Amino acid sequence: MDFLIHWPDRETIQQTTPGIFKAKFPRLTSIVDCFEIFIERPKNLQARAKVYSNYKKHSTVKFFIACNPLGVVTFLSNAWGGRVSDNELVRSCGFIDRKYHHPGDQILADRGFLLQDDFATECSAELLIPAFTKGKKQLPAKDVETSRKLASVRIHIERVIGVMKNRYTILKGTLNIVLVKSLNDEVEESCFTSIDKIVRVCASLTNLGDGIVYSEN
Repeated sequence: MDFLIHWPDRETIQQTTPGIFKAKFPRLTSIVDCFEIFIERPKNLQARAKVYSNYKKHSTVKFFIACNPLGVVTFLSNAWGGRVSDNELVRSCGFIDRKYHHPGDQILADRGFLLQDDFATECSAELLIPAFTKGKKQLPAKDVETSRKLASVRIHIERVIGVMKNRYTILKGTLNIVLVKSLNDEVEESCFTSIDKIVRVCASLTNLGDGIVYSEN
């Protein structure tokens, strides 16, 4: 079912982007985020350290996900240990690449993704994140308005993640550690572990379901 998660061509993106999004971000191609899934605590201490998430206070695996303006999943990374930072995961999963992004493309992300220079250097794309409030008593009116526009569109990736987890409740529980790396995976030298396959199937089925963005009519 992996063919259901693919990066659309430029013409398809332009034709399917809702008009309200085009008015705010005319060159928008994707909205990105990371999400985590609980797993059992490994017995190996080194593995335990790699999967412990300081954010969730639990052993987790982390995925990077991207959707287009219609809310269709177009990119999904393999599972990483929950300890990895969002920035490191994006740099390592192959998303910052010219085969996905053209010069001038706009990508929306949360303020934790500090990768503007990476996208600009590698593919001349523009990563848009909300303004930082730390150390400031008040944001300028322009930054407030820009952040509000970003938040109104970026919320769609959170809705996609929420729909996927609510429809397929296997993603809401604590998964067996064997799904992360089994003996069969090692013998077959598989590129995908069982947990990678489970999440990709769930994302593919989500793409087949009802969308999260409805017609303006």
